[in-house]
Amino acid sequence: MTNLKSTLPVLLTALLSSVLYFRGTELLMMYNNAPGRLPEINTFKSHEIKFADRVRSCEDALILESRGQAILACDPGRERWNTVMGIFLPGPVVSASLYIYDYKDASEPDNKSLRQVKITNFPGIADFHTLGMVYDEETSTLFAANHAKAGPRIEVFHLDLDNLVATHTGTIQHPLIHGPNSIALVNSRELYVSNDHHFLAKQSLFLARTETFLGLPLGSLVHVKLSKNSPAKVEEAKVVARAGFANGVEILNSTTVALAATSRGAIYLYERHGDGSLTYKSSIRVPFLPDNLSVHGGKLIIAGHPHAPSLTKFTATRHVCNDAVELAKASDEMKRYCETGTATSWAAEWSEKDGLRSLYAGTEYPTSATAARDSKRGVGIIAGLYAKGILVWRE
Repeated sequence: MTNLKSTLPVLLTALLSSVLYFRGTELLMMYNNAPGRLPEINTFKSHEIKFADRVRSCEDALILESRGQAILACDPGRERWNTVMGIFLPGPVVSASLYIYDYKDASEPDNKSLRQVKITNFPGIADFHTLGMVYDEETSTLFAANHAKAGPRIEVFHLDLDNLVATHTGTIQHPLIHGPNSIALVNSRELYVSNDHHFLAKQSLFLARTETFLGLPLGSLVHVKLSKNSPAKVEEAKVVARAGFANGVEILNSTTVALAATSRGAIYLYERHGDGSLTYKSSIRVPFLPDNLSVHGGKLIIAGHPHAPSLTKFTATRHVCNDAVELAKASDEMKRYCETGTATSWAAEWSEKDGLRSLYAGTEYPTSATAARDSKRGVGIIAGLYAKGILVWRE
């Protein structure tokens, strides 16, 4: 008991010091990255915002270099229903849609290069709210995290890219997959799934925001093995890592897994073992709050949010600014904000050899959630959590 009494103050002091250090670093980041002070960075030969009149809130974009195509998941319903940011507005909520963007030919008309995927055999299609996705080209299987009103889950589709049809084949649910955000593919039967929070905003907004603000390492990364006989049945699941706001996850190479710790402004690198377990190796600090990750040409591509306050305000107002009926009823102050308000974006790449290099930072295209690149063709995409369209760059 004496040892406990003498040790407890030391432990509490260490915990408080850690929290103050990381929160202090984040507060400095918030000051430096506020709109107006955010550095304008653009390393692209050319870029344009495409399809702004057709899609919005496309959080994830998967580049398929073998085909010169990208899979997009776009959820305008996120403006009224967002279990991560804590937006739960009454009334009907539009569901997400899947799209295929053929980026090979820059001269191809937009109405031909972006095509919607028909989703079939999916009983929950009216309650589909996408976050991260992963695609297994070998089996034509698409896994998509779904924060449905009916509860968090991962939807499994057989995706026919030639005929633009996604046939729903099952739903993955498991107690350890309680807030799925991002998914990384080891093989057709093995996944890593991040749960961004332990306390879900749907259950307690106060606890979820406290977890985020303090950067508590309560988000989890789960190693999932699926049954041979059913792509939606979990054979085994175990927590292999924890992080503050565990977000994007990617397999960097045969031995290394990368996980975005959003509230810590860092990417954690882990050594991967044969049984799926992980051992912490090191971390990469980034000058923004990292969201999703992708790997292309041996480099880790990171997108995220430089300024949380402007993101929060942007998030909370999209259901008004993007709805003519709501906007007509809004106050003059809200109408002015809808005309002028924006949010920030930042995308960067990292490799062990070259370190961290920023690719893009600014407010022209807001709320960057994913950046992905076709290294062979020199084409890249930034997808925004609440942006209209996608940003396409060419190198």
